[in-house]
Amino acid sequence: MKDNPPAIEKFRRRLSWQDLDKNLIEKHLAICVEEDVGQNLRESSACQLDVTTKYCEIFNRGSAYLMARESMVLCGLNLIPHIFKVFETEKINFESTYVDGDILNGNDIIGVMTGPLNEILVVERSVLNYLQRLSGIATSTLKLKTKITEFGVGLLDTRKTTPGLRLLEKYACACGGSFNHRIGLYDRILIKDNHLAAVQATQGTKLTNFLHSFTVNCPDHFLIEVEIDEIEQLEHAIKAGVDAVLLDNFSPDSIGKAVLQNENRVVLEASGGITETTISDYAKAKPHFISTGAPIHLSRWVDIGLDWNCIKDV
Repeated sequence: MKDNPPAIEKFRRRLSWQDLDKNLIEKHLAICVEEDVGQNLRESSACQLDVTTKYCEIFNRGSAYLMARESMVLCGLNLIPHIFKVFETEKINFESTYVDGDILNGNDIIGVMTGPLNEILVVERSVLNYLQRLSGIATSTLKLKTKITEFGVGLLDTRKTTPGLRLLEKYACACGGSFNHRIGLYDRILIKDNHLAAVQATQGTKLTNFLHSFTVNCPDHFLIEVEIDEIEQLEHAIKAGVDAVLLDNFSPDSIGKAVLQNENRVVLEASGGITETTISDYAKAKPHFISTGAPIHLSRWVDIGLDWNCIKDV
């Protein structure tokens, strides 16, 4: 049996903050500005359009402490300067001794925002929303990863993400220890069961020939994976020369049979309805990877608070 399939390292990638498209992220953040302060930003800054702050006349300077109120995997710190930029509150200074991916305990101080109080009040909700959401995903991801690490199985995310937030949510998964599956429809070939059904190539020679057309004609830099829902399709997929096979909705016993039959010729990925409760059973069958959208669509927001230390201007 081979030690590892040739394509396995192509699955072992994690998005870093440097990999993310900051212009795309800031376009999304601009929606947050409209949500909180309205659309008419051409003549007024975001701070001037915060009517509560305006009529309270809060112009002191001070510090706001971001506090972890439970244990968590931290994610979202790198986003904070971009929130300041888009909200036009760049007089705020943010300092932290942590980095995304660090594990925090309850009552740990995540960081400190210092500056005009009216500007801090404008960005407060958006900063907390992103930190709580992304840290929740990272925390849930680590819980799942911990359950399968002893079996030598890697965790993969999916494209089941919040519309508009895919890059950030996949980055959060990476901070929690998951590997990142394809980002979109453009960076990896995944032949789904619907593709096979559409061309009536679900079994036998038709299946092999259809998949072979991909392995022969597609550029070498594309990883080619096919989704199967019956173990009888596995050998045909391997003979066609694909890099990986996704075992969709297989039971743990069926995955174990597929692993033995495969003999490490291609990467095997198990997916379909896998949760925190069941993931260990799937990992015991030892596919190379388990993919699940659970850390994103089932995670809860972690508890992060903001506490004030006000300093009156003189």
